[in-house]
Amino acid sequence: MSQPPNPPPSNQAESAAASYDRFYQKPNYFQYREWLYRPFIRALVKTAGLRSGARVLDVGCGQGFFTAQFAAAGMTTLGVDISAAGVAQAQAQHGNSGAKFEVGDALRLPYAETFDCVYSRSCSLYNRVDFADDRALTQALLSYVRPGGVLIFDYYSKLEPRKSAGGWRYHSLAEVQQHFSPWPGTRVLFSLRVDTLVLGTGAFHFSGLNALVSRVSGVGGDLVAIVRKK
Repeated sequence: MSQPPNPPPSNQAESAAASYDRFYQKPNYFQYREWLYRPFIRALVKTAGLRSGARVLDVGCGQGFFTAQFAAAGMTTLGVDISAAGVAQAQAQHGNSGAKFEVGDALRLPYAETFDCVYSRSCSLYNRVDFADDRALTQALLSYVRPGGVLIFDYYSKLEPRKSAGGWRYHSLAEVQQHFSPWPGTRVLFSLRVDTLVLGTGAFHFSGLNALVSRVSGVGGDLVAIVRKK
């Protein structure tokens, strides 16, 4: 499974935590593969211009898989999630990676302009019909980024899905471009992940080709936006 489970209502934090607590009882609930995602994260790190030791906040970290990948890439990482069970699993599975984890609400973190990079992958708060125009979460995430730092938005999507994903909404490239249009200079990319395994950062030069492959085959990939905070 690559996409999150059907998410709870985004405006009910306690309900969200309880729902994800159930999902996260199972280790590696999403069955992420390190061999596939490690080169993808390393390519993001280089493309975003992050140096060794850069402070990265992973918001909506779940069981900590991606937080640990940033740590393995040499970053100083903190993963935050609203699910206490997810954070407990993150500490159990990835505590030896050097990453730190804590429970917190993505919209109310006490980290104003603290991090060199804020990363968020497939956060359920972005799983909205009005995603293209509702920027509350993005504005909150950017508030945790220091001036000159970056926000990396990462969202699992299929550009031409063959069937419904239940409660998960697949966003389009156009929706992501519209969402981030208030921030000039934002790079919007689409990766099939295996492309970074072969080409590293060079894979991001083929976002258009990757998008075409997704549309023709129905395979999913990662919609990415890299936003530099002024």
